[in-house]
Amino acid sequence: MNKNRLEAFSDGVFAIAITLLILNVKVPDSQNISNEQLNHILKAATPKLLSFGFSFLVIGVFWVAHHRIFSFAKVVDTPLVWLNIVYLMFIALIPFPASILADNFFLTTTILLYTGTLFVISVLNFVILQYILNSDDVKHEALTKEVYQSARKATIIGQILYMLSAASCFVSAYLSLFFLSCALFFYIFISGKNTMSKQLISVAKEESESD
Repeated sequence: MNKNRLEAFSDGVFAIAITLLILNVKVPDSQNISNEQLNHILKAATPKLLSFGFSFLVIGVFWVAHHRIFSFAKVVDTPLVWLNIVYLMFIALIPFPASILADNFFLTTTILLYTGTLFVISVLNFVILQYILNSDDVKHEALTKEVYQSARKATIIGQILYMLSAASCFVSAYLSLFFLSCALFFYIFISGKNTMSKQLISVAKEESESD
């Protein structure tokens, strides 16, 4: 299969998943109501808006990670295609726990379901990267062990935060959501500065020079 076709299909799944998130946010009937009633409606919609915003950023983070990882592959083979399909299946699943989270923001089962989904996606992200790095026929020649070590460290830290979020939901929903937020901002601000990003720039330059 052509690599560009796989990436286009993946982008489509990400786009659909991120669009489905908004379906859980219903437009309130704000005609002929008082300011106090409108404030009450907006307050009631706050959990749905928070779930939408957080999940939107989560899918965005996974999309960026997916783009970076597949930039390290010069070609794709059948095992990699199927790993990617399983990965996309869980990406497409995110709107489901996000919807439940919006309606039942502080239930233990809700947070476990949401956190578990993100944990599985994070693991699959790492499995795909590891497969690329261990396949001489797939990976780009410029890749080094430093990339693997950096990715492994970032993934383990993220998974620890997801596990802390799952465990702490039995103590406090706020604490659990705090660890979820830490995982999100870690991937946004920390993993974007690691060796993977530098290696990607190097690979892109080499490909540009070869063209």
